[in-house]
Amino acid sequence: MKKIIFPAFLVFLSYLAAAQDSITVMHYNLLYYGINTSFCTSQNNNVNIKDQYLSTIIDYVQPDIFTVNELGRGEANADRILNGVLNAGDESRFSRAAYSNTTNSTIVNMLYYDHNKFSLYFEAVAANILRDINLYTLYYNDQEGLEAGDTIFLTAIVAHFKAGSTASDQQTRTAEAQAVMAYINSNNIRGNLLFMGDFNMNASFEQAFQHITYHPNEAIRFYDPVDQPGQWYNNPAMARYHTQSTRTGSHACFVTGGLDDRYDLILTSHAILEGYMGLHFIEESYQALGQDGNRYNQSVIDPPNNSAPQMVVEALYGMSDHLPVVMKMQTSQITVSTPEYFAANGRFIFNNPVADRLNLKISGVSLPVVVSLYSLTGEKLFTSPAKHFLPGETWSVDLSRLSPGIYILRAEGSMVKPFSTKVIKH
Repeated sequence: MKKIIFPAFLVFLSYLAAAQDSITVMHYNLLYYGINTSFCTSQNNNVNIKDQYLSTIIDYVQPDIFTVNELGRGEANADRILNGVLNAGDESRFSRAAYSNTTNSTIVNMLYYDHNKFSLYFEAVAANILRDINLYTLYYNDQEGLEAGDTIFLTAIVAHFKAGSTASDQQTRTAEAQAVMAYINSNNIRGNLLFMGDFNMNASFEQAFQHITYHPNEAIRFYDPVDQPGQWYNNPAMARYHTQSTRTGSHACFVTGGLDDRYDLILTSHAILEGYMGLHFIEESYQALGQDGNRYNQSVIDPPNNSAPQMVVEALYGMSDHLPVVMKMQTSQITVSTPEYFAANGRFIFNNPVADRLNLKISGVSLPVVVSLYSLTGEKLFTSPAKHFLPGETWSVDLSRLSPGIYILRAEGSMVKPFSTKVIKH
């Protein structure tokens, strides 16, 4: 059945116009960056050479948010990337999160962000069964929104799950996933969320992954932006999504065997997939950098790889046995403008700002619609039952118990393209 698209919305005192920006996110397992082991040494995994490779990759991708696994422990390594790679030369746009290592692991996570676009609002260790799983909340530096007490929030969860394929390994990953999701649930973390990292999982039907993507609380479930469930490991049908290993042959430090694992992922919340909290996943933007789908059990450089500039492909080969994962989002920061009337055949009409009651109606057509209201942090405050609006019929919602502020109104239905807009409560 053809969906009806509402091209514009009438509001009584204002209308909401959108300004847009593109946000690039990259996650990367750095392979024992800045730390030596019995198998990864200064000879076969030299940090000075890794800095050159990483600089090439960063210069090509230009991420706004950059998260990592396998950063060698110690703040010096975190600062080395910040100052020697991200802010090298004339660059000075990056900051980093606080260093954490509650488990005294040899390798840790880190988040770097463009402080011209984002500010760090909150950070915590969401779980620490094997290694710290870190949670970071950023807010978007939109000056007009900040002055109005309104901006976009984004929470990034960075994890490096237990490796291995034994039953015990899988049980540990399940425990890690349960701990993170329990933290999210108990702390009522909603809205724009990313869950990224080295998941070390062979398939989407592993219990840990199921707990993240089919959690009993639907409001906190995560989604694969490219929607590729199934067996990832050793499956040529999944070749385009494999992220390890960049090499064949043998190597003391790098895992070899060619690309046949999809370990590295960025999952998104429903809000980002649908775009109703100010950030919207850009279709076709998700990729394993350097992966052209012709790498199954092959290296990133052989056969010849034209998916990125040759210098970048060679840097991917030299930097890590993992490929970085990249995705983009589009902001839809909403600001208040002058009153205007939009003529349209089918209109969703409501009063804005709102005192005690939100009055809604559809003009011109008869449609079944579900209406929800969210806080700016993503908490669902109420959802209406599916209501069949008759032309001109008004439905009144009591908002008298809500504190003054800005809320998200979302409408969706089987014949309606979902839309979200902001409502001001006086």
